[in-house]
Amino acid sequence: MKRKSLKKIFTSKVISVPPETSVSDAIAIMEKNRISCMVIVENKKPAGIFTERDFVQAVSRGVHSSKIEIRELMSSPVITAGSSANIYEAYNLLESNKIRHLVIVGAKGELAGLVTQSDIMRSLGIEYFVEVKNISKIMTKNVVAVEKQYLLKDAVSYMARYSISCIVVEAGKHPIGILTERDVVRLYRKEGNRGDVAIGEVMSRPVRTVSSDASVHEAAMIMSNERIRRLVVVDQLGIIAGLITQHDIVRQIEDRYIEFLKEIIRGKEEVLQKTKKILSEKVVLENILRSSTDLAIIAVDLSFNIVYYNPVAEKIFGCRAEEVIGREITEIGIEEKTCPFHFREAFEIVRREGEYTYTIEQKKDEGTRYIASKVSGILDNSGRLAGFVLMSQDITDRKKLEDEFLKSQKLESIGVLAGGIAHDFNNLLAGILNCISLARSSMESKDTVLESLSMAEKASRLAKDLTQQLFTFAKIGEPVRRITAIAQLIRDSISFSPDDLKADYELAIPAGLWPVEVDGGQISRVIHNLFINAREAMPRGGTIRICAENVPVNAKDSLPLREGKYVKVSITDQGIGVPEGHLQKIFDPYFTTKKKGSRKGTGLGLAICYSIVKNHDGHITVESELGIGTTFCVYLPVSQMQF
Repeated sequence: MKRKSLKKIFTSKVISVPPETSVSDAIAIMEKNRISCMVIVENKKPAGIFTERDFVQAVSRGVHSSKIEIRELMSSPVITAGSSANIYEAYNLLESNKIRHLVIVGAKGELAGLVTQSDIMRSLGIEYFVEVKNISKIMTKNVVAVEKQYLLKDAVSYMARYSISCIVVEAGKHPIGILTERDVVRLYRKEGNRGDVAIGEVMSRPVRTVSSDASVHEAAMIMSNERIRRLVVVDQLGIIAGLITQHDIVRQIEDRYIEFLKEIIRGKEEVLQKTKKILSEKVVLENILRSSTDLAIIAVDLSFNIVYYNPVAEKIFGCRAEEVIGREITEIGIEEKTCPFHFREAFEIVRREGEYTYTIEQKKDEGTRYIASKVSGILDNSGRLAGFVLMSQDITDRKKLEDEFLKSQKLESIGVLAGGIAHDFNNLLAGILNCISLARSSMESKDTVLESLSMAEKASRLAKDLTQQLFTFAKIGEPVRRITAIAQLIRDSISFSPDDLKADYELAIPAGLWPVEVDGGQISRVIHNLFINAREAMPRGGTIRICAENVPVNAKDSLPLREGKYVKVSITDQGIGVPEGHLQKIFDPYFTTKKKGSRKGTGLGLAICYSIVKNHDGHITVESELGIGTTFCVYLPVSQMQF
């Protein structure tokens, strides 16, 4: 794998316009030349860039393109690179700035060309990305799919808000069309009011698909030959399974860092004798390693002295580079934070097996953190070990998502079992109730058996209620969503509760809460269950605080939710709290800490709450401290029709 210069891959024939060009003229040029962006030039230097995504954002805001100049919509300042930069620097700029086009400038800052993800893919060669992976390993699984009745203006608004490049149109979960940023440019280039049409009338069709078991090589070839940026992935039944884009494929460049590092070292045998000196020269390594924004990399020589230490390592391990470069790794405390035993033992495994991987769990004040690490050896041209590279990554967020996924799988498995049992049990109970009712109607009011039959009927009806809870797990009752004012729903949900519970409550519900699109009955049940649990947690009395607020959610929040706007409902009690060992099980079916008495716990209440919220594309969390109290938080997505 060679370090290719951008001089050999960038496109020098770039279509550019001055800032005073009207937006309507600019998009006409873009459509005519089938290009996705245009560079705005002033005094021969790039002053901005205008892309299809910029146009989608403008359309979503109701901007009339014929009335404004392109300077008002262009992105500025422009992300640029010199033509002497290498392909890894270009990839780093594209990835870290979340852009698809990189402007290339000359020595005096003048416009020289453009590099895209397509250019990188063609330059490296499709065989670079083949590996052993099929596309199901790297595709985007969360696809935005709508039915053909969905309005175009709502689709454009959604694309702009979440910065997505396309929406798939489906019928019975099968793809029948697609709306891309380029389609939006095509549909809105003339100032016609087309926003009220159904997406099915203007979508691009047929949609290009690829099987989920196809190889990355096959997907890359299709994109290259047909000059498209994305493919809809379908399973064996033709049902939508995901989406694969050029970005998904190019992103695999990160998997080759360590291979590239080894090749550089193997190609410089004389430099290997001075590993410490060469590896510490960041001019060489930064071009390879700095593209990764979350991978800590440490290189050591055979004496275990640290000879390279990147900025991410400083963040994860808490030691600055100037404090550790040149020192032995086993003497500076890093191994205590990254390795379950001594590095020397890990390196001995590498000597024998070539690499060693492990994950450790760290307990910190702000919570538990998980660090995954891999130790690899570096060989010289003679096949002799010349040094080691340690790569570590904070996978705490990934672990949280995995835990949520396992929890969902557990509930889904129990749902299948519960659904079958509930169905058969419900049929038996119906027969029993009919027989009891018939027997009661045949008896006189003074008959001594009548009381026993009444008790039997009451018990049977309680059992029937239990089957309804089991049906919830089987997902027989999917939510019937309507736009709902959450404030009134909360008040209604807590207005009915047993009188013998001593705890009181206070509400903190501000005006202006965003409306949510939910099944009012199901969400009311969630809030009611959490409220009753909070009151039962305070047998000696106290105050429950119920709050609601508008919150934005993004990746840094470490929640298993799509980025966007949510309403957060919090219910906090002043009870005895939940032991730490029980918190991981609290949403498990049939897990309960309630003692026997007038209100026995079935262990289904919180599990049902979890299932209902998850079916609404939301999330529920719990925090507790012994002797202080417990807080449950419910996140519900805001109705998209209101924005």
